[in-house]
Amino acid sequence: MLKWLTRDVQSNLRAMTQRGLRPSPAQLVSLVVEKMTATVIVVDDDASIRRALRWQLQILGFGVLDFESAEEFLASEPPTGDACLLLDVYMPGMTGIELCRSLAASGRHLPTILISGRDDRQTRQMMRKAKPIASLLKPFDEKELLSAIRKALRSGPNSP
Repeated sequence: MLKWLTRDVQSNLRAMTQRGLRPSPAQLVSLVVEKMTATVIVVDDDASIRRALRWQLQILGFGVLDFESAEEFLASEPPTGDACLLLDVYMPGMTGIELCRSLAASGRHLPTILISGRDDRQTRQMMRKAKPIASLLKPFDEKELLSAIRKALRSGPNSP
C-alpha cells in the first residue's frame, strides 16, 4: 500500500511508525485527505471504471469528481483549484472528443487526458487531433496514469 501514497504521506506514516505509533484507519484516511490538493475529474460511461479510478486516485491523494456522461459533466459546477480531466473518448451521447470541442468553444478549459479501450488508427488520429495533454489506452497502469495526471496538473488550465 505504501507505494500508492504520496511521498509526504509516506513520510508522515513512517514518522508515526518509528515513534511506535500504529495509525488507525481514520488516521490513515486523514493523512491522505489532507494532501488532496488537486482534483481529477473522471468522465466515463462505464460505472466499474469510474469506481476503480475513484478508488485508485483517492489512494494516490487526489480529490475525485466522476460523471457518467459528458452532458452530466457540462451541467456541473467547475471545481476550484488545480484540476484535470480524465475523459473517455467513446461514450453514448456526446463523445469525449465532442466534449473537448465544447469546452474549448465555451472558454471552460481544463488540461485533458483522453482514455480509450480502442486501439485503432481512427481512434489514435482523433485523439491526436484533440491535442490532449496525454492519451492512455485501457487498460493502463498506475504509473502511466500518475505520470499523465502530473503532466496535466503542471500544464495548468489550457485547451485540451
